[in-house]
Amino acid sequence: MFLTVKLGIQCHNWLMETSAEPENSLKQAEQGSPTTSVHTAVRLALASSAIFSLMFALIKLLGKAYPAGEILFCRSFFALIPLLPAIIANGGLKVFQTQKPLMHLTRSTMGLVSAFLCIEALKLLPLSEATSFFYSAPLITTVFSIFLLKETISFKKLAAVMLGFGGVLYMLQPHVNHSLSGALIALGSALGAGFVAIELRRMSETEKSITIVSYFMTACTLVGLLTMPFQFTMPGPTDAAILIGIGITGGIAQIFMTEAYKHAPASTVAPLNYSSLIWASGFDALIFAKIPTLTTVLGALLVTASGIFVIKADRPPPLETRQPEPTD
Repeated sequence: MFLTVKLGIQCHNWLMETSAEPENSLKQAEQGSPTTSVHTAVRLALASSAIFSLMFALIKLLGKAYPAGEILFCRSFFALIPLLPAIIANGGLKVFQTQKPLMHLTRSTMGLVSAFLCIEALKLLPLSEATSFFYSAPLITTVFSIFLLKETISFKKLAAVMLGFGGVLYMLQPHVNHSLSGALIALGSALGAGFVAIELRRMSETEKSITIVSYFMTACTLVGLLTMPFQFTMPGPTDAAILIGIGITGGIAQIFMTEAYKHAPASTVAPLNYSSLIWASGFDALIFAKIPTLTTVLGALLVTASGIFVIKADRPPPLETRQPEPTD
C-alpha cells in the first residue's frame, strides 16, 4: 500500500503523480543512505502539497469557462517543461522503453477518466470539499487490493477503511438534495485513482518512475489535444497565464514529491499529503470566499485519520524486529 498515495491524490495519480519507486527509498533509508533525511523529505512533501493545492485552486479559478480537455492539455503539456531535465537525464526518448506496454495503456486510460472527472468536480464543488473526496482514493485502493492483488488486511485496517468511508458518506449528506452530481463526480475520480494505484504497484516492479510519468503525461497531452477541435475556448492573456501556470506548478510539485520519496520512506512522506486539506481550506477562504462547513471538516478529519492509519499500517517493521530468514 505504499503506492496508494499516488493520488491522492491525485486525481492523485494525474494531478499528484508521485514516485513509482517508494520501496527503493525505503531500502535507502534502511541502508543508512546519505541521501536519507527526514527533515528534507518533510519540507519537500509539504511544499509539494502546497503547490498541488495551488494548482487545484488555479483550475477552479478558471471556473466553467474552459472545457476539461483544454485544461488537461495545458496541465500535461506545460508540466513537461520542469520535467524535461529529468527526461533528458534518463536518455530522452529512451524513457519510453517499457516491458509493460499494455499496463501503460490501462493505467493511462483509467488515469484519463480520473483526470477528466477531477476537473469537472473542481468546477462544481468548493476546493476543500473536492479535495476531501479525492483523498478517499487510498481507502479505495485498499479495497481493490483485496480483490485484485489477493492481499489480506488486518481487522484494524479494515475498521479504519470503514471509518474513512463513513466520513465520505457523512460529507455526502448536504449534497443529497441539491448538488449530488459534483460529489459523485469527485468520488468517481477517486475511484479511478484508486485503480491506478493498483496498476502502479504492478508496474513499479520493472518500470522507472520517469517512464510511467512520461507515458501518462504524453497520453494526457494527446487526448487533451484531440478534444480541442470540438471544445475550445480562446483564453485571454490572464487566463492563458493561469493555464500555463497549472502545468508548470503541477510539474514542479511532482518533482518535489518524487524527491521527498528519495529522502524518506513512503510511510513518512505519504501522510504529509493530507496537509493539502489545510491549503485547500485556506485557498477557499482567501480566493473564493468559501468557509468549509462543519460537515466537510468532520468528514475530512475522518478520511484523513483513516487514510494515515492505512498508510502507516503498511510500514514494514524495523530491521531489528523482523524475523530472520531461515538458513540452510
